[in-house]
Amino acid sequence: MESPTDMSFPHVLVTSCRELLTLAPRVPFGQERSREARRPGRVALIGGLLMVLSLGLWVLWTYLGRRDMWHMLDLSVYHDAAHEFRHGDDIYTENYGSWTNKLPFIYPPFSGLLFYVLLPLGFAGLKWFMAIVNLLSLFAVVWSAWGMLGYRRGAGRFGVSAATFAVVLWLEPVEWTLVWGQVNLLLLALIVLDLGLPDSRRYKGIGVGIAAGLKLTPAIFIVYLLITRRFRAAAVAGGAFLATIVVGLVAAPSASVYYWTHLVSISGKVNSKLSVGTLNNQSVQGMFTRMLGDGGAASALWFLLCVLLCVLGLVAAARASLRGDELVGVVITGGLSLFVSPISWSHHWVWVVPAFVLLAHTARTRARPLWWWLTGTFFVFFAAWPMRLDLFGNWDGSRTLQPWGLIWLAPRDDDRERTWTPIEFLLGNGYLFAGIALTLILTWRILRDRTPLPTLAEPIPPPVAADPDPVSSGSARH
Repeated sequence: MESPTDMSFPHVLVTSCRELLTLAPRVPFGQERSREARRPGRVALIGGLLMVLSLGLWVLWTYLGRRDMWHMLDLSVYHDAAHEFRHGDDIYTENYGSWTNKLPFIYPPFSGLLFYVLLPLGFAGLKWFMAIVNLLSLFAVVWSAWGMLGYRRGAGRFGVSAATFAVVLWLEPVEWTLVWGQVNLLLLALIVLDLGLPDSRRYKGIGVGIAAGLKLTPAIFIVYLLITRRFRAAAVAGGAFLATIVVGLVAAPSASVYYWTHLVSISGKVNSKLSVGTLNNQSVQGMFTRMLGDGGAASALWFLLCVLLCVLGLVAAARASLRGDELVGVVITGGLSLFVSPISWSHHWVWVVPAFVLLAHTARTRARPLWWWLTGTFFVFFAAWPMRLDLFGNWDGSRTLQPWGLIWLAPRDDDRERTWTPIEFLLGNGYLFAGIALTLILTWRILRDRTPLPTLAEPIPPPVAADPDPVSSGSARH
């Protein structure tokens, strides 16, 4: 017979899985917005000034180093591929862009349609359009993340979001998304804004579905919606995803058929241009490829570790969401999407933005120096530092200052990753290790909280004020 006081990890995990399978009613998210910053007018003024100052510094740096900060080479791949969008499957058989070594287009046809529609802007106009969209998306993410934590709309929330924007703009994944002209911040905004909506909204799930239609990895959030018992939102997300496939089929039939029937080979084209084992790939498969090379051993270890992380992470994310701690669940699931994807370039790690909001909120509400130290350390490690590095991670004083993260100090490319020292191994896999560590800490704190979830026999309790520590407690009702 099971002991009610058994807190062993296997017992906690089995009990958590059993609770999730009861199909008990969830506490609806979005019922209350009770938090407000003190002196909201002053907070809005200070936050707005910090945001303007930060944006001004970014514009100045970009202008002074425009050769290296405004090239948007990845965007050139999307732009050039869009010219071939209606020419059949050529869009997936050719290479594109301003790179010396041109790259393949590997996104779904719906993404190609998006850039096809934007072709009238020209590449110069598209660069401005993408920069503005990414900056707006960044603000939308921090605004929605603070909303998930219970901050009601108003001047105070604007000020806190603006001040946060001023800080996270300087995170390395954000900076390189802007430099490459990538779509990562747009995808992040679609997901976070969607999941930040109250569960009562009938169109909740559309953002997740569209994000999955633009790039397949966000589809993990459809699973997240299912295991958190938001079946209508999951159905809406799945329907939106299928709609993007249909739109692609109608707009470019042959390209769509080719993509969905050659998905594995299209994805594998990246490895022929940029090795999966390069430092830039901060995924589980990237780490094992750096250790063991391309082969069955690396793939087997990647699969096993991903299964373990997904089971633990999704159970913890579901428990957090079912207790009202939506941002915790979203951050964990976003981290899992980075770990399990075969390729997670450093600029894909824009999920550090909502993670930073979560840490900053916890530091503010718990008012303990340790949490401020952890938040500061998190920022320092993921920050974009102005450095003069060459293509292999060596200091080169002749180069312009670019926004390199600390992981880039490890030797890279031309198989230099295979000869790393232990320190270089830790540094070169730093994003992955930091992300897994944060996920495991959150998972452990959530699963060890044995407060029962609501059951079918129990009424859902009315919403109460948000708990000041969403990391360590799952009792908040937002």
